[in-house]
Amino acid sequence: MQPSDNILSIEKLTVQFRSGGRWITAVQDVNLDLADRECLGIVGESGSGKSVTALTVLGLHPPKSTRIASGRIRYQGRDLLTLPPRALGRIRGAEIAMIFQDPMSSLNPVLTIGDQIGETLRIHQGLGADDAQKKAVELLDMVRIPDARRRVAEYPHRLSGGMRQRVMIAMAIACRPKILIADEPTTALDVTVQAQILNLLRELRRELGMSVILISHDMGVISEFTDKIAVMYAGQVVEDAVGAGLFEQPMHPYTDGLLRAIPDIDSDTARLATIPGSIPDPGRPPEGCRFHPRCPEAVPTCRQTAPAMIRLSEQRQTRCPPRAARRSA
Repeated sequence: MQPSDNILSIEKLTVQFRSGGRWITAVQDVNLDLADRECLGIVGESGSGKSVTALTVLGLHPPKSTRIASGRIRYQGRDLLTLPPRALGRIRGAEIAMIFQDPMSSLNPVLTIGDQIGETLRIHQGLGADDAQKKAVELLDMVRIPDARRRVAEYPHRLSGGMRQRVMIAMAIACRPKILIADEPTTALDVTVQAQILNLLRELRRELGMSVILISHDMGVISEFTDKIAVMYAGQVVEDAVGAGLFEQPMHPYTDGLLRAIPDIDSDTARLATIPGSIPDPGRPPEGCRFHPRCPEAVPTCRQTAPAMIRLSEQRQTRCPPRAARRSA
C-alpha cells in the first residue's frame, strides 16, 4: 500500500507521561496505517498502549503531563500533532470520532440523550436546538434504538448498557466522520448484545463509508471485524498482518499466546491456556525484548537486544525472528 492510499498514518510515535517527577514512556515507535474505508484492529492486553495511541490521535491526553517525544500522525496530509488546538477541535468529533470504553461514565448523567447528541451537531454543524433534536431522533433510529422520539428525552440511567453504547455510536457518527475509533465498544456487554453492536458498526461502516480503528483485547472480535491487525505489547507493535494470516500462522510468541488463550468450544479442555506473568511496568521495562520474561521461546539474544520490526512480506511484520532463526541464536 502506498502512503497516498492512507487516510491516517501514525509514524514512529512515542508518547510519554510525567509521573513522580520523571517521564515514563507509554508508547514507543508505533507505526500504523489506515486506508480509506478500511478497518484496522489493534489488540493486546490492558496496558499495552492501545488506548494511549488512539487518544493521542485526537489530542485527548492532558497537555501538561503528556509529551510527544517523537513521531507524526498524518491525516489527509496534515500532521495532527502540529495543529493548533482550535484546528484540531474542528477535526475532533466531526472528521475523526471516537466511541469510548464505558458509555455510562462517558455520558453526562444530568443531560438528556437528545441534548448530548445535539451538542455535537450544534458545535460542528451550527444547528439550532430544534433542528439538533430532530437530527438526534434520526440518529437514534439509525443505531436501531426503538421508540427514538421518546428515548431522546430520557437520561442515560434509564437505558440498558447496550442502548447506552448505541447512544455513544449515534454521537460519534452524528457528523458522518471519515474515521471512527471504537475503543473496546463491546466491553461489559453480554455476548448477544456484543454481536448486535458489532453488526451495527459493520452496517454503519458500509453505509457511511467510514474507516474504522477497532481496539480490543478480544481476538475473536478482532478476527470477525477487521481487515488488518496490529498486536501491541508493552507500548510497542510486535506484529501486524493483513487478512487472516495472523490467525493462521502467528509469528510472534505473544500473538501465539493470545490465540492459544481463546477457548475452543469444540474441545473438552480442563484448563485454559494462559500467558504466565504480567505486562511490565512502563517505568521499568525489561532489557532486550519486552516480552522475553514471559516468553516460552526466549533465547539469550532476546534478553540482550531490543528487536526491531522485521518485514516478512508486504502484508506482514513482526518483532520476533522466525522460529528457526531463534533456535540458532
